[in-house]
Amino acid sequence: PVTVEYLPLDEEDDGGQPAEQVSARDLYAGVAKAVQRLNRIDANGDMLVFFSGEREIQEAGDYLRKQNLRNTEIMPLYARLPVAAQRRVFHPGPERRIVLCTNVAETSLTVPRIRFVIDTGLARISRYSHRSRVQRLPIEPISQASANQRKGRCGRLGPGVCIRLYAESDFNLRPEFTEPEILRTSLASVILRMLTTDLGAVED
Repeated sequence: PVTVEYLPLDEEDDGGQPAEQVSARDLYAGVAKAVQRLNRIDANGDMLVFFSGEREIQEAGDYLRKQNLRNTEIMPLYARLPVAAQRRVFHPGPERRIVLCTNVAETSLTVPRIRFVIDTGLARISRYSHRSRVQRLPIEPISQASANQRKGRCGRLGPGVCIRLYAESDFNLRPEFTEPEILRTSLASVILRMLTTDLGAVED
């Protein structure tokens, strides 16, 4: 079982600010607050913190190191990280670890010894812009399905705790599933390839 707690960054307003409008500093402070809360709950077990990209991971790591957390190792995890650095994540040491990751750890990788998840509720989602005709990677709130996938990362070894840095009302208003990639990408190259390989009429 996984216990879900909501810790919106703007606690004065139960609804909180829209996730994508929260400042980076507020986000990092919210993560630090969630880490302290989890430390009070249980001093054992590692934490997995989901961010939208590399820059946010680096800045959050710097912010957390300034908190002087005892017996704690802060580690980044994202797709472009060197292989040697990625391997370290899969070999836990004696210290408690806080793994700062992108959504690569949502489904692609399973990080060992995770008992707690802190979900910022954001991700970079590939989306094609019809106006500018370019593929972009905007930061967007994740769907309920992605949030539940992140939550499940901390329930593999035993009872876990997932802290969401947004309000429950925000979660309930999010789409149930992530929009399929075929609806948010340019199909031009696919159509041209189908034509050059003589697959017949694309419409069929």
